[in-house]
Amino acid sequence: MRKLVFLGILVAALALTACGGVSNGAAPAEATPVAVRVGWLGFPDTLNPAYAFLTESYSMFDFVYSTLTTEGPTGEYIGLLAETWSASADGLTWTYKLRPNIKWHNGETLTAEQVAWNINAFIQNPDGWVTNSGYVIGFVSARAVDATTLEILTEFPISNMDYRASFLYIVYPPDFEKFATPEELQNFTNFSPIGTGPFKLATLDKDQRIIILETNPDYFSGHAKVDQVIYQTFDNSDALVQAIKVGDIDMTTEIPDSAFAAVSAFENVIAVSLPGRSITELIINSAPADHDPAPTRNPALKDPQVRLAIATAINKQDLVDVVLQGNGVTGVSIVPPTLGGGFWFNQNIKDVAFNLEEANRILEAAGYTKEADGVRSKEGVRLEMRLQYPSDQSSYPRAADMMANWLAEVGIKATPESVDPDSLVVATNPNADYDLVIWGWGSDPDPDFMLSVMTGEQYVEGGWSDSGYSNPDYDANYLKQQQVIDPAERQKIVWEMQEMVFTDRPYIILWYGNILQAYRSDRFTGFVQSPLGIDSFQSLMNVEPIK
Repeated sequence: MRKLVFLGILVAALALTACGGVSNGAAPAEATPVAVRVGWLGFPDTLNPAYAFLTESYSMFDFVYSTLTTEGPTGEYIGLLAETWSASADGLTWTYKLRPNIKWHNGETLTAEQVAWNINAFIQNPDGWVTNSGYVIGFVSARAVDATTLEILTEFPISNMDYRASFLYIVYPPDFEKFATPEELQNFTNFSPIGTGPFKLATLDKDQRIIILETNPDYFSGHAKVDQVIYQTFDNSDALVQAIKVGDIDMTTEIPDSAFAAVSAFENVIAVSLPGRSITELIINSAPADHDPAPTRNPALKDPQVRLAIATAINKQDLVDVVLQGNGVTGVSIVPPTLGGGFWFNQNIKDVAFNLEEANRILEAAGYTKEADGVRSKEGVRLEMRLQYPSDQSSYPRAADMMANWLAEVGIKATPESVDPDSLVVATNPNADYDLVIWGWGSDPDPDFMLSVMTGEQYVEGGWSDSGYSNPDYDANYLKQQQVIDPAERQKIVWEMQEMVFTDRPYIILWYGNILQAYRSDRFTGFVQSPLGIDSFQSLMNVEPIK
C-alpha cells in the first residue's frame, strides 16, 4: 500500500510538469520536461541483450539500443544503423553501409569495428550470448571494411537476413569485453546501459519499479517530440486500469481482456485493440527421458492418446469468449496467423473439435479407467497433474479453472497453481519439473523464432524451449527453412513444421490474443497504431502533447 501511495504522489507531480508547472504568480520557472507516463505490470529482468527473456526487457532494448535494420509499422524492413545493404551474387556476403556520425549516448562515435565486435561475439560465444545466438546461425564472421562499412560472411545463403539483423542489438563493447565466462556475461544486468538508441536511460529504480527514459538529442534519425518517457509498474491490473481512468498515467501497454470494454468507455481515453502476434499455449512436459535432471512429471503425459484427450477436452472458443471477452481468436499452430499477412500460417491444419464424450472415449480405449473418485488410472498411474501458470498474467487463473473443470469431466484431475514467473522458468527449463503449464509467447515478425523454440538444441539452460520437445526431423527442417531463399519453397517447410508440432502436441495452442492498449486523448496525440503496439519506439518518437 505504501508503494502505491508513493507512486500516486509521483505521478501527480509529473502531471503538473507535463502541464507546464504552477507559477502561483511567481517569476516564470524554467520549462519542465514533457513526459509521457506509461503504466505496465512487468519489469525488465535485465538490460543485457545476452540473456534477456522478458518482454519488458526487449521494450527497453528498442529504446536504448539500435540494430542494423528494424521492422517498420507497416511490416517492411527499413534501415536503422544501416543506411543501405546488399548481398553478393552467391548470397554469402552481406555488406552494410552505416549512417555517418552515429553517436553513442556517451558522445563517442560508433564505428563499424564496434558493430563487427558485437556480431563476432554473438557468433563465437553462443553459450554467453544465448538470446542472440539463434539470430546468427549460419554466420561465419564479421569485419569492418572501413569506419562505416560492415561485412558479414555466412556459410550458406540466408532467407531472412533483414529480420535477423533487426534483433541484433548493438551494445557498447567496453562494457562487455571484460567478461571471461558465459556466466559472468549473463549475470551482468547492465542497468546503466550505453546505446545509440532514441532514448537514454536516466533512472532505473528496482525498488519503486520506475524507469525514466530521456530523449536522445543526438539520435541519428531525429529526436522525439517529448522529453521523457516514464514507465511505472503497477502491482495489479485493477490499479493500472484506475490509473488510466483518472489520468495518473498517459498510456498503458496492457489492458486486461476483462477490463477492455470498461476502458473503452472511459472519458478522454482511446482504447486500441489490434490483432497481435502473441500465442497462448498449454505446455505439456515433453522433456527427453535422459534429460539431466530427469523429468518430474506424470508419466501418462508421454502417451499420445492422453495428449489427444486433453486437447479434445478444451473448449478453445469458450476461452476466447469468456477469458478474452472476444479479444482474440482460437489457436491451432505455433505460428500466429498475422505473420506475413497470413503467408506463414498453415491454414490447412484442422484442429481437434471440443467433445467431452470423445475425450472420455479416447481415454477409455487407451486403458484408463475411472476410479471411485472419478479420476482415471492405468497400471497404477493416476491422471493427476499440476496445472500451473505465471502469477503476473491476469487472464490465466480463469482459464486454468475452466480447463480444470473440463478435464475433471473426462477423469483428469488438474490442480491449478499460480507460480512466480522466475520460478516457472526454472521449473520448465532446465529442471523439467512440471506437468502442464499455461503460458504464452510474443512472436517475432518472421516465423523463425517461434520455430526455433521447438528445436531440441534449445532445451538447455538459458535456451528458449520450455517443453523439451525433441524431433530430429523437425530440427532438420528448421535448418533447411533458414537456407531456402524462395519464399514459396520456404513456406512449404514452415507449414510442415507446424503440422509436426500440432500432431506431437508438446504445445496445445489455446488462443491468439489481440494487443490491448490505451492512451489519454486529452494529453497526447500522434500514437502510431500498428502490430508493433502504440508503445513502440517509432510510436513514442512521434507522440506530442495536445496543444
